[in-house]
Amino acid sequence: MTAAALARSLPDSIQVTIVETGVNPVDDIFYGQILPPQAYAFHLSIGLSEPELLLNTGTTFALGTQFQSWAQTDRSWVQAFHQPLPVWDGVPLTKLIHQRPHASLQSILITAQAGLKGVFAHPSEDGAHLLSRAEYGYAVDPNQLSALYKASTLRRPIPLITAQIVSVQRASTGITGLTLSDGQTLHADLFIDCTGPLAQLQEKTTATAATDRTVKATLKQTSGTPLGAALQYVRSGGYGWRSEVILRSGARRLTVCDANAQTETSAGPDVSTTLTLGSRPEGWRTNCIAIGQAAYVIEPFTTAPMKLLLRDIDRVLKLFPISTDMRIDAQEYNRLFRDDYAHASLFNQAHFAMSDYPETPYWQGTAAHNQDPKLVRKLTQYESRGYLAAYDNEPFDDVDWAVLHDGMGRTPQRRDPLAALVDPATIDTRLDALQNAIQSVVKKMPPHPIYMGKFLSYLQRKYTRNG
Repeated sequence: MTAAALARSLPDSIQVTIVETGVNPVDDIFYGQILPPQAYAFHLSIGLSEPELLLNTGTTFALGTQFQSWAQTDRSWVQAFHQPLPVWDGVPLTKLIHQRPHASLQSILITAQAGLKGVFAHPSEDGAHLLSRAEYGYAVDPNQLSALYKASTLRRPIPLITAQIVSVQRASTGITGLTLSDGQTLHADLFIDCTGPLAQLQEKTTATAATDRTVKATLKQTSGTPLGAALQYVRSGGYGWRSEVILRSGARRLTVCDANAQTETSAGPDVSTTLTLGSRPEGWRTNCIAIGQAAYVIEPFTTAPMKLLLRDIDRVLKLFPISTDMRIDAQEYNRLFRDDYAHASLFNQAHFAMSDYPETPYWQGTAAHNQDPKLVRKLTQYESRGYLAAYDNEPFDDVDWAVLHDGMGRTPQRRDPLAALVDPATIDTRLDALQNAIQSVVKKMPPHPIYMGKFLSYLQRKYTRNG
């Protein structure tokens, strides 16, 4: 992804060289199994259209993630992708719904209702249509995506070296060269480390600032599973959690548990790895930028890993140095890098902010690292008066947080003063009308498998006809 973005965005006067160190099947499984809605714009930026993505991979649509009996409790909800909710009479809808006892936020999210009913349609371009507020991402196989990204990268004549990194030469100013397994030494002004958790270009002194939590991830893939709803499913147990997506090529199940836990094994193309969670103190050090898992490892039961990776790439492009003195660029990059990781971590941690978690190593481990003061402030503000406290430019927006709070069963203790001024009967009438309108639209939407099949047939005819 990073190479494709650089190849597309940088001028020809900047020479880009790619060192392909080999595909390790464990490298990408911890990025998760769905891409957030922001991936659509990223793909367009590298010259990859949605038709190309769908026709060349087993990718399917994703409206969000359904959490089922999270933490072995009755907490179940759809963490749906959705645009900002409307404001009624000067009051955010998220606050008005609190005025209605036992009301669920997901009942007024068209993407959540479509996901639960197993239907799908592209968002409408008509701003007055309820589907215009919908957003969607993709359920993906990272290995298939990598091939597409590589093809996009090589549309520009870029040197591609296939070799292992044998050693890294350093000076006080940073990296001076890489010795490769083919015998050559590669020199550059700027190095970008995309080597995943191995972080091969990073100094030992900049090792990941770990949370002291090490987890094991296992991927199982099966073919022949029929396509279902446009959702990722996350189920939990005492061991940890498991996510499942159904692609056109079959099912992918990712299990994450305590590093010492025993998980079932079966025949099939299983991939397993152990990772330490946490982040490096700096993403950019001297003349080397660590991207993605070379800089941090975060659990993928949400889209946090992919959101952070997309932000890393965008940040590199915006702060790409114009001289060999990169200190100011690095300083700003690291400020934003630390904020993004911290704020994405808050969202993940909020899934564990409860007292009734299982008394097993995985869940006990999460609880021990769930006392961030920023998260405490967020939860306190929401549970006190329904206020969605936010820090600058968070990866997850107010809708994401509101849906999460609702799914976790958090309810404000006090009414919002402005919401309390609205007549309860008016709130009931308008919410009933909105829910009925959403159900009416959802009933007319086709099942996700049928929509996908017809859409692919249309794309195949169109692109075959056009050559």
